[in-house]
Formats: sequence, C-alpha cells, structure tokens
Amino acid sequence: MGRVPVNLCGMGGLIMAYPMTGKINPAAFCQSKPLLGEAVRQAHQNYQAPYRLCLMGGLAALSSAAQSLADVVMPYGAKVPTSLSLVGIALSGERKSTVERRFMKEIKALDDNIEEEHGSSLADYRLKMLEWKSRKKQLEKQLVKSGGDDHELTSIREELRELLATEPTKPQRAKLVYEDISPMAMLNALNETGVGTLVSSEGGIIVDGKSFDAVPHLNSLWSGDKVSVARVGKPSLNISDARLTVSIMLQPEIFKPHTGKKGEKVRGSGHWARYLVFNPVSTQGDRLSMYQANSWEHLEAFDRRIREILSKARMARVVGDVEREEIRFSEEAAAEWYKLADRIEIAIRSGGEFEKASDHASKLGENIARVAALLHYFEEDGDAISVETFNVAADICAECSDDFLELFVPPPEEVRDAIELNKLINRIRDDGWRFIRKTYLHKRCPNAQRTGGRFFRALDVLLREGVIRSYVDMSNAQCLDLCPLLPLPWGVQNGHH
Repeated sequence: MGRVPVNLCGMGGLIMAYPMTGKINPAAFCQSKPLLGEAVRQAHQNYQAPYRLCLMGGLAALSSAAQSLADVVMPYGAKVPTSLSLVGIALSGERKSTVERRFMKEIKALDDNIEEEHGSSLADYRLKMLEWKSRKKQLEKQLVKSGGDDHELTSIREELRELLATEPTKPQRAKLVYEDISPMAMLNALNETGVGTLVSSEGGIIVDGKSFDAVPHLNSLWSGDKVSVARVGKPSLNISDARLTVSIMLQPEIFKPHTGKKGEKVRGSGHWARYLVFNPVSTQGDRLSMYQANSWEHLEAFDRRIREILSKARMARVVGDVEREEIRFSEEAAAEWYKLADRIEIAIRSGGEFEKASDHASKLGENIARVAALLHYFEEDGDAISVETFNVAADICAECSDDFLELFVPPPEEVRDAIELNKLINRIRDDGWRFIRKTYLHKRCPNAQRTGGRFFRALDVLLREGVIRSYVDMSNAQCLDLCPLLPLPWGVQNGHH
C-alpha cells in the first residue's frame, strides 16, 4: 500500500448512473429564464439553503399566482391546469421555512390584505343582517296583527317578499394560502373560493393517515376534474374547475413511511406520481459567512412580477372574468415534447429506467408541460412555449424524476452495497492511502458483503463508475488505486496496469 497527501485524493462520493444524473445548470438557467433563475440563485446565495429547495419555492409561488389565469394545452390537444404539486425532503435546519416564506412573500401579503378586508366586510354584513332580521321580525308581527284586512295583508306580504329577496350575503373568505390545514378542510375552502394553495414547511399534518382520506379528491383537483364530497348532516360539496397548488416540505423521517409498505396505498392511488419531488443535497456544514452585504434586486424583481400576476388574477375575480389564457406549444416545442414522451414510454419497459415507476412516468410528460407553461407565462416569452423553455422545464423535471426514483425505487443490492463500500474507501483515502490490495478491502468490508459474492459485485460497480481502478503490482497481487484521476506511478504504467 502507498500513502499520498489527502488533498490529492479528491474523489467525493459515489458517482453512478442510478438514478440518472440531474441536468439543471444554474448559470444557463439564469441566462434563459432570468426572472426565476436569478431569484433562485440569489436566494440560494443569500440564505445558503439547498439550490433545489429554493427552486421549489420559486415554482410554488409561480403556480400559486398563475394557476387561476392560465391553463396549458398539451401537444395532443387536451387542456390541463398549470397547478403544481411539489414535495421537498430536507433535514431540520435546512432553512425550509425561510425559503418558503421568502418566495411566498407577496402572495401571503395579499392574503393578509384580503383577510383584513374580509374582517371589515364581515362586520358590515353582521350589521346589515341585524337590521334585516329586525325588519323581517317586524313584518312578521304585522302580518299576524293584520286582522284579515286584505289590502293591508297584501301590502305586508309584498314588502316581506321584497325583503326576503334582499337578504344580505355573507362575504366569502377569498383566502389564497392555507398553511398546515388538512386536505378535507382545504376542500371546504375550495368550495367557496375555487382557487388555493396548500403550503407547509413542516408538512407532517398534510401527510398523516387521516388527511390522506382525501387523496382521491386531491388527485381529481390536480387534473382539474369535478369533485363531489358527501358530508354527514351538511350539504354535499360540488367543486368544479377549481385550481389547487400543493407545496409541502418534510423531514426525511416523516416522509420515509410513505415510500415503504405503509405508503403503498397512497402511491397506488397515483397520488405521489403527480408530485415533483425535491430531495436536495444538504448545505449544512458548508454555510460559511462571506462577510459581504447581500443584494436582493433579483428577488425584488421576482416579487414585482408576482404582484403583477396577483393583481391581474384578483381583478379577474372581482369582475367575474374567470376564463383562463390557453398557453400552447410552438410546433417545434411540441415535436420535442413528443420525442421525450416516446423516450419516457420506452423507459417503462422491462429493464428500463421507469420499469418500477410507471405511475410517475405516466404523469411526467404533463408535469413538464405545466412547468414549461408557468415559465413561459412568468417570463412573458412570446406567443407560444419555445423549445428553449421546454428544455428548461424538462431539465427541472428530470432532476425531480431522479429524486422520485431514489426515494420510491431503491437501487439494486449491488448498488446499495457499492455505496456502503465506497464509504469505507473514503475513510481509507482520508487516512492518506491511495494504493491498497483487493484482499485488504475485502477483509474490512461490511460483514454482509463477505458472502455470496456481494463484495465483488459491489466492487465491479465502483470500477465501472471510475470511482476506483484496479491494477496488478510487481508481485502479481490484485490491487486498487483509490485516486484514479491521478497518474499511475512509473512502474505501474510500464505494463502492470
């Protein structure tokens, strides 16, 4: 075995093709979609929260603001909502709440104004209702005391009829954002308003067992379908053409039961397949102070655009104009969508990437279209979704797809073993060792890998991925190079590799 300086052995963690690698390039994203891209980059920089957690926050705000104004027409002609369902998995301390509050800032500010206005309207309503009830009671008494006088009776009846027709209407609570509310309560709210956002930075209440009784209804809302809910002792709910954005952030231990057998029922309903999953790499331990003033101009530009959309949406509600803009694909973007849809379909076949995730694959094409439509609408990118916008949306959803597979479709045994074996290799490398014999690693590998050929299958994975490389030393012993990016020593390069 040979020792080398630790800083020369810079191989990080295991790099594998399972699941497929993500494709988001932050710099290219900023150039292509500056309003959202720069805001996400700035939030990541200023808060030092995971980049993809910030991206999720931005998409949640876009979906919440625009869902009541725009639908997307799929390349094959179907019109579907632009509403997104998003779930982020992150440890405590990843600044989930900070990110969620920052991107939802303008939407929640409008909600506060709406709540204040509703309180004032409610007070006026109650006053008018008292006056109305008082007058109704007076007329009812007069009706009893009329003594059979036809003329008087007719006059009272006519006045009473007019009064009943003018009963004050209780003002609707047009709230946009609902935090830590059960899905069933959300359905009650949607019955009144027709649009809403279910948000939680600590989403345990949303994914508990009782709340998921409403899963079929949430699935229907995602699709834009009518929802009918029978209620004991109350009138049935009949929700038509409603729009609901869902954005929940959870700690891994809370979400884990939903990826195993306990979560099979919910996943079997197709619920999680509708979500874009964000499972970012933690930034904890790397959030070092830069000793410089943070700038906020890109987040402020993001806020201004959100306010514009919200103002337009509110005006549409006030005047009763609920007809949504239909966002369409350009011919070129539609052609690219079809190509990708075919690749996704082929990947469902035996041995394909989505063989065990056909539920997710079946919704992936539509999710890409929804994200593309939101980007197009938010950035004001012309008449139709361009190829560039489609590609950005596809890259975003590709990373979400990777995370879905990682959480819901565990890798094969040899890959899991390779990950564990690589942890041991990292420790050996961190101690300064570069060259070791294969037998040395075999003796120190996890006990479970020492039988049934598991060690050798895991080793093959690491060799294929280039995490390590093998060679034969001068004594013909099988050896491993733990820093394969570095050149081999002279003796090894002369025919002993």
